[in-house]
Amino acid sequence: MRDTFYLSNIAPQNPHLNQNAWNNLEKYCRSLAKNNRNVYVCTGPLFLPRMEADGKMYVKYQVIGKNNVAVPTHFFKVLILEKESGEIELRSYVMPNSPVDDKIPLERFLVPIESIERASGLLFVPNILRRTSNLKAITAGKQ
Repeated sequence: MRDTFYLSNIAPQNPHLNQNAWNNLEKYCRSLAKNNRNVYVCTGPLFLPRMEADGKMYVKYQVIGKNNVAVPTHFFKVLILEKESGEIELRSYVMPNSPVDDKIPLERFLVPIESIERASGLLFVPNILRRTSNLKAITAGKQ
C-alpha cells in the first residue's frame, strides 16, 4: 500500500474527473473483486493526438509547475479478471483528463486493448496469452 504514495506513481488529473467518473470506475474495479478469483488493475497516463484546425494530428499537452510536469491528455485502466472457471476477461478503459459527466455509463469508455498497447507502449495480451489461451476481451457493445 505504501508504494501507491510514491511521487513516481502519480499524474496530474482533472479534479472533476478524479472525483466523479474516474472515481466511479475505481469503485467498479473494487466491486469486481467480490465475484472473481483475482482482479489485476493497471492504470496509467496517455498522451493522445488530436486534430487541430489545420487538419493535422498533434500530441499537445499542458505542463505545470517549475519542473514542467506533463499533464496527460487521457488516462487508461486495464482490468484483468480471473474468473472462478479459469477464464480470463480483459476490460480496457480510456477517459479524457477533463471533466466527464459521471452519468455517462462506464461502457462508453471501453476501448480495444490494442489501442492502449499502441499508445502506452505496454503489452498486456502477449503476457496474458503466455499463461492461458482462454481470453475474452470485452469492448464497447460486446459484453
